Amino acid sequence: MQFDKCFFICYHIPYLGNMIPDWVKNFKKKGTEIKKIGCNFYLYEVKSVWDSRLGRARKVTGKYLGVITPQGLIKPKHQRLEDSIKDITVKEFGASFTLSTLCSDIVETVKRHFPYEGKELLVFSAMRFFHSSPMKNVKFYYLDSHFSDLLPDASCSPKRLSELLSSIGRKRGKVVEFLRNFVIGSRHLVIDLTHVFSFSENVVSATMGYNSEREYIPQINLILIFSLDRKEPSFFRIVPGSIRDVSGISLTLKEAGIKGGILVGDKGVYSEKNVNFFEREGINYILPLKRKHSLIDYSPLKVGGRKGFDGYFLFEKRVIWHYEREAGGRRVILFLDERLKVEEEKDFILHIEDGELDIEDFWKREGMFGTIAVITDTRYSAEEVYGLLKSRVEIEVLFDTYKNLLHADRPYLREDRQLEGWMLVNFIALLFYYRFYRILLEKGILKRYTPKDLILHLSRVKKLKVGGGWVLSEIPKKTRKIMEKIGIEFKL
Repeated sequence: MQFDKCFFICYHIPYLGNMIPDWVKNFKKKGTEIKKIGCNFYLYEVKSVWDSRLGRARKVTGKYLGVITPQGLIKPKHQRLEDSIKDITVKEFGASFTLSTLCSDIVETVKRHFPYEGKELLVFSAMRFFHSSPMKNVKFYYLDSHFSDLLPDASCSPKRLSELLSSIGRKRGKVVEFLRNFVIGSRHLVIDLTHVFSFSENVVSATMGYNSEREYIPQINLILIFSLDRKEPSFFRIVPGSIRDVSGISLTLKEAGIKGGILVGDKGVYSEKNVNFFEREGINYILPLKRKHSLIDYSPLKVGGRKGFDGYFLFEKRVIWHYEREAGGRRVILFLDERLKVEEEKDFILHIEDGELDIEDFWKREGMFGTIAVITDTRYSAEEVYGLLKSRVEIEVLFDTYKNLLHADRPYLREDRQLEGWMLVNFIALLFYYRFYRILLEKGILKRYTPKDLILHLSRVKKLKVGGGWVLSEIPKKTRKIMEKIGIEFKL
């Protein structure tokens, strides 16, 4: 098939050996070079550099400019796409303007700490927040939005963004200086997100590595610190993949300059050794227990009704019962979520109907359905402890999106240090998310809209180029109501 293709092209362009016809030479300008490959002619940038080893100048071939045809120069596909987007006379405006307004302090902090990489960092992070965009699509979204005017000339090709991540990865000191701007307040939630980012497929070692196709498959031990006072992320640290103990948590708190902190772990963290370590280091903890753990007292469930529990509270319109006891000198709280209980019982019965389980298994586990038990050294109320536990779940859900993006971006991640830059981009996106979250919470409309809902409605407002100038498009009624509630007024 390759021979047929070449024969077809040569049928239109007579074979000339190594000669370059005049119509092709007309495309050669200063600083360019024509190359004949097979039957086709290609145009490249070229320059001379002095080679001290050779003692003379040598030619260096640069960027590929396109293929030369009798009809003209056909630019590379990515360049044609970029040129077509530059002609766009309609750009997204509302979401970009709102972010730049509500998050102006975050934007200025990024620019101050990363004066050379700030534009690309902000664009990349904003497109993560707006579109959950993988690296390869950032440039398209950027050119199609108001950000291309707010932050002009940002270089957002996948290659450039990959280089950006490498550059940041060499500057952990600068990253720490930046992050410490957000370590504010006295109460900090510490979350170990290692299991969220651990991939079982294609992993060739416990640390970073390549699969058989030379794709980078990272297993990240990620520790995130969240400010409870400001309700936003405040610090992160990537711990080497080979380190599996809890010592990284203490070191992360020290690097952040935080004394104490409340660790909310998952069910795999609790052990006597780990708890002793946290208590010795002055780290408070809330650790879920596996349902069959001997420290859990299920006796309240054996009492008729809910009389055996200490009481209840409402969480997101759900009734949560709680019971507290001491076990081994430590505080253990048992929660019962009635809605979760019904869902788990139904799921178990379906497995019985499918022949995977039997009714005896159901009776053995009946008292455990819908329960969550934790061990903690905090003096928070049962309701506060439950709220902190659910805060971790919300953050995990957000980071699950970033895990999927890590899969999408891995062709561009070729070394360990790029993960530091990759995580900084996603951390800034998370800052944007929680800034919108806080606004919705303060305005009392969080139950009706999520930050993503807000972005969706605001992005419907476009700016149009008319007569060489920009004007705003019509604003949908629902979007206008949202703008009034959050106190935003669009200005070109």
